[in-house]
Amino acid sequence: MSALTQDALQAEQALLGAALVDPATIDRIRGIVVSDDIGEPIHKLLFDAMTARRDEGGGFDVALLRMAIGDHDLGGMTVAQYIARLAANATTTANSREYALEIRRQADKRRIKAVASELAVAAEAPASRPAEVAADAIGALDTIASAGRGSTPAVSLQAATASVLAELDRVRGGGKRRGTPSGLPSLDRLTGGFYPGQLVILAGRPGMGKTTLALAIALNAARENGVFCCSLEMSADELAARALAALAFDGRRTALTYRRIAEAASLSNDEVERLHHAKGRMANLHLQIEQQPGMTLGQVSARARQWKSRCERGGTQLRLIVVDHIGLVRPSTRYAGNRVNEVSEISGGLKALAKELGCTVMALSQLSREVERRDDKRPVLSDLRDSGSIEQDADVVIAAYREGYYLERLPNLTPEQEQRLFDAQDQIEIEVLKQRQGPTGRFQLFASLPCNAVAELGA
Repeated sequence: MSALTQDALQAEQALLGAALVDPATIDRIRGIVVSDDIGEPIHKLLFDAMTARRDEGGGFDVALLRMAIGDHDLGGMTVAQYIARLAANATTTANSREYALEIRRQADKRRIKAVASELAVAAEAPASRPAEVAADAIGALDTIASAGRGSTPAVSLQAATASVLAELDRVRGGGKRRGTPSGLPSLDRLTGGFYPGQLVILAGRPGMGKTTLALAIALNAARENGVFCCSLEMSADELAARALAALAFDGRRTALTYRRIAEAASLSNDEVERLHHAKGRMANLHLQIEQQPGMTLGQVSARARQWKSRCERGGTQLRLIVVDHIGLVRPSTRYAGNRVNEVSEISGGLKALAKELGCTVMALSQLSREVERRDDKRPVLSDLRDSGSIEQDADVVIAAYREGYYLERLPNLTPEQEQRLFDAQDQIEIEVLKQRQGPTGRFQLFASLPCNAVAELGA
C-alpha cells in the first residue's frame, strides 16, 4: 500500500466497496472524482476498470474486475482476495458522494504539498527566476482552486423550466432582469444585457474604439455591480485618465481629452474642477483594475476570484470581467508554438471562468488584417484572429467599426466623402455579429474617442 493518510485510504476503500455493492455508484460520483484523484495504485486500477465497464454499458463484480486487472500478489493477499474484502466491508452506498468529496479533498491536499515542494526546489535553483517560479506556482494552485469549486450540477428539465418561470414572474413583478445592462440602450435592446456565464467577444481593428466602448460599459456596470478590468496593454493610470475624461465629458464645453489630462499643463482651473467632480462620481463605482502585463489565464482567473470575494464581503456581486485583450493573455506551455491551439485554450478557459464565477467575461479581440484588403471594411465573423474557437466559444460577438477612421486616411476626398466624414467623425458603428440566444443587428452610437465618451446618438 502507498503512504496515503488514513482518511484518504478509508475514503477510497469505502467508495470502491459501495461501487461493488451497486455499480451505479460510479455514475453518481462522476464529475467529483477522476482517476488522478485516487492515490492508492490498486485502487486506481480498480477505479479505472469500474469506469471502463460503466462506459461500455456493463456492470462488474469481483470476478470481472480480477480478470480486468489480473490477480497478482499485493503482499499477503491477492487482488481477488482484496476485492472480496472491499465488498465484504462495504456497509452502505448512501454516503458515496461524501466519500468521493473526501477523496477529492485528500487529492487536492497532496497536490498542494507537491506544488509547495516543487516551489521550494525551484526557488533554491541557482538559475531560477523568482517571477517565473511564482507564476508557475500560481498557475498550478489556481488549477486546484478552480477544480475544487466543483462541477456544474446536472438539472432536470422540470427544475430548469421552473427556474425560468420563477424568473419570469419575478421580473413581471417589478424585479430587475438578471442581465447586467451595458448602459447603452441600443445595445441592451438587442442583447437584453449581459448574462451570467456568457463569454462576450468585442472585436475590431486597431483604432476602432474597442477599449473606449469596453471602458464605457465597465463604468456603467460598476455603478451597481462589481467589475474586474484586466488591462494587459494599458496601465491603471492610463485607464484612469480615460475614465476621468469619460465622466467629465460635456459636449457643450471644451473637450477634456485623456491626452490633455495626462499632459496636465494646458488645463484651466475650471477644467481641473471638472476632473475632481468626475473623481467624486467614481466614489461608488465597484471597479478593480489589474494592470500586470503578460498574465496567464490562471493568474487572470485567480485575481478575478479574489475581487469576487472582496465584492461579496462588501455586499455586491461580481458581474463583469473585462480582458483587454485576448491576444495578450500569456498561454501555457501545453501548445507552445501552435498559436491556434493556444488561443483555443485561452478562449475556452475564459468561457469556463464566466460559468464558474457566474458573471460575464468580455474579452477584446483584434481582427485579421484581411479586413484592410476589402472595399467594405465592416467586420465579419471570419475576421476573428488566430482561431475559429473564439467564434465557437463566444455567446455574443460584437464588432466595432468607424467609417471616419478610414475616410480620414484617404487622400483628396471628394465632396461626397467629405460630407460622409463630417457625418461619421463622432460615430461608432456597433454590430452584433453573433448572439447565441438572440438576434443580430447593427446600430450607430455617438463616440468621442479622444474623450473616451460613448452615448446614444442625440443623447
